[in-house]
Amino acid sequence: MRLRLLMGLVPLSLIIAGCGAGGSASGGSPTTSVTTSVSPAATASRTGTAVTSPGAATTSTPAVSATSVQAATVPISGHCSSPATASTASGISGMQFTSRDRGWAVGSNSILATTDGGARWTVQLSGALKLTSVDFINGQDGWAVGDAALLATTDGGAHWSSLPEPCLTIRSAHFISPTAGFAVAGATGVVLVTVDGGRSWRELPTAPAGVQSVCYSDARHGWLGAGGVLYRTADGGATWTALTKVVAEDGAGYSAVMDVECANDGTVWALSSGPGAGMSQQQHVGYYGSQSGVTGLFAEQTMQAPGTGPTRESPGSDPGPFSAIDSAEAVYIDACTACGMGTAPWDLVSGSGATLTTKGNVADITSPEAASFLSAQVGWVAGTAAEYSGTFRSQQRIMATTNGGRTWVLQWAGPWTSS
Repeated sequence: MRLRLLMGLVPLSLIIAGCGAGGSASGGSPTTSVTTSVSPAATASRTGTAVTSPGAATTSTPAVSATSVQAATVPISGHCSSPATASTASGISGMQFTSRDRGWAVGSNSILATTDGGARWTVQLSGALKLTSVDFINGQDGWAVGDAALLATTDGGAHWSSLPEPCLTIRSAHFISPTAGFAVAGATGVVLVTVDGGRSWRELPTAPAGVQSVCYSDARHGWLGAGGVLYRTADGGATWTALTKVVAEDGAGYSAVMDVECANDGTVWALSSGPGAGMSQQQHVGYYGSQSGVTGLFAEQTMQAPGTGPTRESPGSDPGPFSAIDSAEAVYIDACTACGMGTAPWDLVSGSGATLTTKGNVADITSPEAASFLSAQVGWVAGTAAEYSGTFRSQQRIMATTNGGRTWVLQWAGPWTSS
């Protein structure tokens, strides 16, 4: 779960004009409707960068005016020849619940939905969708993003509409109202902003280069990951402050990736992964950020060194999904790829990062891929169950708990696939 903000967006709505008919290179195309009726229950789910370095002195943030923030956004241009890298995700790769009843899960070939807490899952849309993430701000308004699709709904997914893509392919999107949202687009990681629900976009050139993820708590307070570093803005994106240090590239030239998920009160939960990976582990560090600074939560053991960062150990050897519950609590689910066919160990972080509680393993999943928790007790995890008995086979699953992980229930399972 993340913050649902429906009011207080006047400054943002004043700052950005549309960028043509959908912002596509050719001027965009009309919105096409992808209409489906809910089926019966499925079978058992750069330039101009303004950045402050860590520790640098900062002045108090002035009130955000329409004029000052309008100057921070520009029409999309000069990047359209760089396509986004295609995702390699398969199965369920995104999930979100807005209440104990309503939730959605998206993946390579379907959008699944439930209105009864996962007791029954229905297929809202199917086909070669190649979706990687889903974002709902309430039980009605939502967006799904994939390699070649930007979909939106205003009725909980009973009908999904295909929005015109800007010339930069959108890789992920985060909305704070039915109209205001932010996206990461293009192979080089550009931040885009919309005030019409994703029908048109403008670029935020003040963001650091190489953005990997972005989210906002409200129109002023936002967070992003770029080059494995965590950045914060308190003025709507006019300026950005780096709050963590760059992790050096490994010998193969890989750099770290920073993922962010906003909570309320301008806070964020984040996860830095990499660079690179070892035989049975990948470097990763969890973070909690607020307007007063950032706190390291845990680190995979190969990154633990006296005086250099968190001393608490990560849930597992490899990074997985995480879910921000609110500004005080979050869930981090890792993977242990060397534990037999694999396990999904997870931790509950509480007290705004003060307490880390080991919760055991998510049952019947060997590789976690997506998660959504509404509280420390109630949550859902999607992932893969793998087994080998002469032949390797795997199955996509959605597991749920209502008692903080003491027990898990299988709510949805896809077909077994062999290789």
